[in-house]
Amino acid sequence: MQYNQSSLQEAVEVVQSGQMSIRKASEAYAIPKSTIADRISGKHALSVTHGRPPALPSYIEDKIVNSVKVASQLGIGLSRKQILLRTNVLCKRIKLQSSYKDFHAGKDWWEGVRKRHPELVIRSPEKLSSVRSRMLNAEVIGKYFDDLGQIISSSNLEPHQIWNADETGFNFEHCPVKVVAEKGTRTVVSKTTNRSTNITAMACVNACGQQMPPMLIAKGKTKRSLHSFNTTASPSGTVWTYQKNGWITDEIGEQWFDELFLRNCGPERPQLLIIDGHSSHESLAIIERAIDENIMLLTLPPHCTHYLQPLDRTVFGPLKRAYNEACSAFMQDHPLHLVNKWTFPALLKEAWSTALNESNIMSGFRACGIVPFNRNVIPSSAFLPSKPTDISPTLSLHNESQTTSEICPVDSSSDLGLSSVLDISDPSQLMDLINSGDVFVQDLDTSFPYDEVSSINTNVLENNNPQPIESDESVSQCLDELFTPKVAKSRPQSSRVKKVTGHKLLTSMEILEEKRLLQTQKLQRGIKTTKWAGGDFQQS
Repeated sequence: MQYNQSSLQEAVEVVQSGQMSIRKASEAYAIPKSTIADRISGKHALSVTHGRPPALPSYIEDKIVNSVKVASQLGIGLSRKQILLRTNVLCKRIKLQSSYKDFHAGKDWWEGVRKRHPELVIRSPEKLSSVRSRMLNAEVIGKYFDDLGQIISSSNLEPHQIWNADETGFNFEHCPVKVVAEKGTRTVVSKTTNRSTNITAMACVNACGQQMPPMLIAKGKTKRSLHSFNTTASPSGTVWTYQKNGWITDEIGEQWFDELFLRNCGPERPQLLIIDGHSSHESLAIIERAIDENIMLLTLPPHCTHYLQPLDRTVFGPLKRAYNEACSAFMQDHPLHLVNKWTFPALLKEAWSTALNESNIMSGFRACGIVPFNRNVIPSSAFLPSKPTDISPTLSLHNESQTTSEICPVDSSSDLGLSSVLDISDPSQLMDLINSGDVFVQDLDTSFPYDEVSSINTNVLENNNPQPIESDESVSQCLDELFTPKVAKSRPQSSRVKKVTGHKLLTSMEILEEKRLLQTQKLQRGIKTTKWAGGDFQQS
């Protein structure tokens, strides 16, 4: 019989309270009668489990399990092999005395841990880039929602006045859908097209579930590159253009804003357009035109679009799946044909009408906390991967016991000898500072935990001759070194602090002046710029 400790405790309680007999409790909880009787008579304590006791004490095992859970939430989870390796190192460090002769944490021990802790499972984690894990933190997201809420409330924006625009790519070589095949077949194939050609599509939707016609960008250097496309079969109102790589550029972004957004957003003003920080979305021409048209442009915090962009959350995923299904169905119905320039527009139209529906679009704005406005829509667990790199700056004093070197600026006006560590990543800047005489080299406190971002102290694993550890405090310290995920602690405040990147209101005067200054500097250096001018691209 399989039962857990909580079931046994409940069975004993109902028998002792007179609600059930031992026989009925045994049948109700699937526990042997003798087991319940032994606990009631006092022959065995309630905490005694069946079989031999685990090799590791329960408090050590619980500490390992809790640390493994926390590590997975922080995005630095441990594999089964790593857990077994560190457990064996722990046993060697503390010179574990166990009833198991020559105990070694292996497959049997791991299966026992999983039975005692059924909440543990082995999962395949999703990829999360380090820059995304750093940027998606409570401070960055909190400031974004502060400004977003202020813009919506101060301008009295209705859902149909709030837009989101973004681009995505489509490839002629689609991903085939799952098919039914004979069991035991080694390989199942599905036909795709011969060439991998990419088409960029620019989409725009509002919080009411309405959509604008897409802009499609084909690979080519002249207008002749569009002649082989069956453009009449594409979604209604589609604007076709070209670029040598099939990508969106500043000029194409300006063309989209003039020909599609302003013509389809409606006459009401003001309106809000939420976009990511790609350069094609924030050119000077777009910003100036948006100010003239009373359109507010708000860029999302960088590397946070997987949580904050409505199109990414609930529209582009269904759109790609619908496109793959349309291509697979087309190849099945027409085995002698391919997905190419002539057939692609009709397949995209079918997928576009399927995925860009009112329900999907409105779900995206709701999931991102835009409409209805909800600053708490992102779960706190989403911020946990940023904790290992969260640093709160502090100010440090000189210490006579410092033993390694750091670069500190000289402050002759200070009698306290305060100094700040400079974060110099460019070696040339570092040499310029040293040669200028404005800095001096002093020793660094080795006790300061600069390298505590790493998930484990590698010296612990490499220690082949461990010292015996007997006290509970030493055991706890060893557990922390091996299993507790380390997070960045406070560092001395830098005199060269890089401005934290975040969201931007592009139509503010500060951003406008900054863009104009950059444009002037380009012209002074003789850099040619291209802009969209009423139907064609012109160089200046």
